[in-house]
Amino acid sequence: MVATSTVTTIVTILLAIDIIWLIYILFKGYTESLARTIVAGLVLGIILYYLQTTSLQYLTFKTVKNDLFPPDIPQYSYTKTEEDNQYSHRLIYTFMLTPSESALERTVDVPPPPELKLEMDPGGKTFTLKDPESLNIVLTQLNLPPVSHGVPELSTITGNRTDQQVYRFDDYPLGTLTVERSLYQNTKVALSYYCISRIIIDSRKY
Repeated sequence: MVATSTVTTIVTILLAIDIIWLIYILFKGYTESLARTIVAGLVLGIILYYLQTTSLQYLTFKTVKNDLFPPDIPQYSYTKTEEDNQYSHRLIYTFMLTPSESALERTVDVPPPPELKLEMDPGGKTFTLKDPESLNIVLTQLNLPPVSHGVPELSTITGNRTDQQVYRFDDYPLGTLTVERSLYQNTKVALSYYCISRIIIDSRKY
């Protein structure tokens, strides 16, 4: 994973070198390398244009591929609520209202909740969100900024049982991002996976 700003700087320098070299070979009359220099400049220019217009803050092969060729993302069913108190403003996106709803059969009109791809920790009791791609797909659909890294299950940090199945991003651009997971099951098609039950954005930093 590389910061977009870093790649932009590198490509800008390479493009500047290419332009200087183009001027030099035109002045010297080295026409045999003219075509290659022009093609290289065009490629670097296209890459620079993409880097300056993309909303990605960090680049990987997978994120660039999904940015250029967006995957077919289902339209998830959710409710959005807002809460205010003297300390903060909270946005809550709910995909599953209660844990018992995981046993409900979703119809075609109500698609299943978004999957949260996790990796089991060595102890086998907790799960880590190492690759944030599955979360970022949902955040993008909600028109929210993506996250740039994964996080462990919050209970492994705090030691509190109430923080099980919770993932918190303290460095989120809009405040504090909390993701709660649940288990979705559909017995009709033998489908079971960990899903995002709620996404909470708190303007307060923890």
